[in-house]
Amino acid sequence: MKRDSARTSAGTARCSPLPGEIMTGEALKNYVTIKNLTFAVALVQIVWLIWFFYTGIGGGQELVAHVLPIALTLQILFMYQEGYLYKRLPPIANHALVTLYVGICAYSFVYFYFEFERVAIYAQGSFTRGDFILGLLMLLLVMELSRLAHPILFWTNVILIIYTIYGYLSPLDFFWHPGTTFYRVVTSSTIEFSTGIYGLYGQLALTLIAAFLLLAGVANGFEAQRAMINVVRLLAGRSRQLIPQTAVIGSSAIGMISGSGSANAAVVGTITIPLMIRYGVPGTFAAAVETSASMGGLIMPPMMGVGAFLMSEFLGVPYWDVVIRGFALAFVYYVSIGVAVYLLCVRLLPKDPIEKPQVPLYDKVKTVIFFSSVLYLLFLMGYVGKGELLAALYTATFMYVFLVAAYFYFKYVVKDPALAGESL
Repeated sequence: MKRDSARTSAGTARCSPLPGEIMTGEALKNYVTIKNLTFAVALVQIVWLIWFFYTGIGGGQELVAHVLPIALTLQILFMYQEGYLYKRLPPIANHALVTLYVGICAYSFVYFYFEFERVAIYAQGSFTRGDFILGLLMLLLVMELSRLAHPILFWTNVILIIYTIYGYLSPLDFFWHPGTTFYRVVTSSTIEFSTGIYGLYGQLALTLIAAFLLLAGVANGFEAQRAMINVVRLLAGRSRQLIPQTAVIGSSAIGMISGSGSANAAVVGTITIPLMIRYGVPGTFAAAVETSASMGGLIMPPMMGVGAFLMSEFLGVPYWDVVIRGFALAFVYYVSIGVAVYLLCVRLLPKDPIEKPQVPLYDKVKTVIFFSSVLYLLFLMGYVGKGELLAALYTATFMYVFLVAAYFYFKYVVKDPALAGESL
């Protein structure tokens, strides 16, 4: 009996996890998270894109065939971090659907990794059943993601697809056309590489636009935009009537590297709108100032939104030729906005002086680095004659190196209290 009880005790003790095993399991749970998975996927994408910016190997079509599934995976993971995609479904169903969506992206990546040359060159429009199935899966996935993120865009696409197929039913001659098949809609929207999600817009997004957004990403990582707006606030001095000019100048500066009205408003507006309201600017007027100034980011060189890239592509001219002509238009636009805002502020706001802001030296240094990087980009494209991808890559590296150096100097040499809780 004693021997049996001893064996039982030993077996029970062995069934219990050892301290090292408990620590290993807890460590895995801490590291295997959606956030870390998103970071890993993003790291793969950014390394792939930087390598392409430097070498250009494969061209835009091959790049979009390989990297678009990674980008869609990132979109799915980012949306999933914010909460369940389908609030009315139980958690297990959400997990299963996200896994399915990521699986479709993985399948697309593997499929085009082996079949890209055949589909892009040799198929000549004669696609296999496997090609069609892949195209259908990707079209449905993109449509579903658009339904979750932008319902109006989704329903617009649905109506256009129906009209494309059944245009021959239109009672109006102006809108009549012979229609086409659902098969043609799927293939032209996906695997033909000239139109649709793998077409020109996708290629521009992952090449020229992504290269210039590297600058915005580096600046955002070190909050250089916020620092720049704080420094621009100094230009207003003690004048209440010049406070709204921070939105105009700040939006023009951020527009150089964002190329987006909405992104411009999101970055600048969160700072300038509360600032204007605090100094007596009516809320609707403050929002109108920021909106008009932010929309100028669409025409502000050297980024100029997607319009400049499309003009360069369709006209067959170097991108710099479009940029250099865009400066005149942007100058007229922002001068007009600035003068109009100032004249309205003279009428709306009192003339009494306000306190002069105190801006840390670290913010001033980051602002100098920000504008120096923009000048360096213009120098590379306009004077040296570097291509857009290499110029943007070199400028992002230039900005990153100097921002890291400034960070280490102010954190460990100056020991700035504002950086005490910051990490690289």
